[in-house]
This record gives sequence, C-alpha cells and structure tokens, in this order.
Amino acid sequence: MNKKRIKHWAQVSEIIAGVAVVITLIFLIFEVRENSDLVRADSFNRSIESLVEWRSDIATNDAALKVMAEHFDFDDPEVLRQQLLVVNLWSIYEKTYYSQQYGLVGPAEWERFQTRICSYQRSGAGFWDARVAVFLTEEFRDYVVASCRGESPSNP
Repeated sequence: MNKKRIKHWAQVSEIIAGVAVVITLIFLIFEVRENSDLVRADSFNRSIESLVEWRSDIATNDAALKVMAEHFDFDDPEVLRQQLLVVNLWSIYEKTYYSQQYGLVGPAEWERFQTRICSYQRSGAGFWDARVAVFLTEEFRDYVVASCRGESPSNP
C-alpha cells in the first residue's frame, strides 16, 4: 500500500473512533441521568419510610404520643394519633406517586393506588384536609386535587 492510501485509512479510522467516542459519551450521559433518578427516588423513599416509622412509633407509644400532643398543642392525644396514621397513609401514597414518576411502578399498579387516593380525597372523612396536605409535597397535592377532579394533571 502506498503512503497516501494508508494516510486516508488512518483518517477514516480517526473519524470512526471520534464518532464512537461521541456515541459512548451520549450513552453514558443517559445512564448517569437514569442512575441519578434512581438514587433520588431511593433517597426519597428511605426518607418517607423513616418518617412513617417515626410516626408509627409515636402513635403506638402512649407516653410519646402525650409528649408530642403537648408539643403540637393537641387537647386530645387520640386526635394526634389519628392524624399521624392518616398522614402515614398519605405519605405511602406520595412515595408510590414518585416511584411511578421514576418508572418503578407500572400503570396497572398505579391505577389501583390512584383509585384509593381519589376515594380518600373525596371521602370528606378527614382523610384529606389542610392538616394532612401540609405534610405532602406541593407537586403531589396538586396532582391529587387535579386528578381526583377528573382534570388532566400536568404530571402523570
């Protein structure tokens, strides 16, 4: 082979290698982004699980319940116990909502949760009011209100 031909194939090889590097970088960007979403979802889930456990511990321990009732200025510790349990329920639904957002919960499973969410939101039995909603993210509150009204929420 002559030098010109070798030089030509060397340049073609460099171009192909450059394209391969760009494709690899694009792939890595998507993988890192996906991994970041999973880490964020896992972190949120662990935080919610800790809060649910903490609230459950208070709700099941009369001495702790009394202390927290005094702290939060509740006249009746039983009202606080009920609120803790209801907030725990909504926290689990919120956690499931974000898991669905990250693709960790499928459409069929999410539909079952959404049906219960709207049932509780519409019940008027204190399952959804300002005392409960304040413990949830604004995004989830907006989603619940919009989707349970039959509107198309901005978030799935």
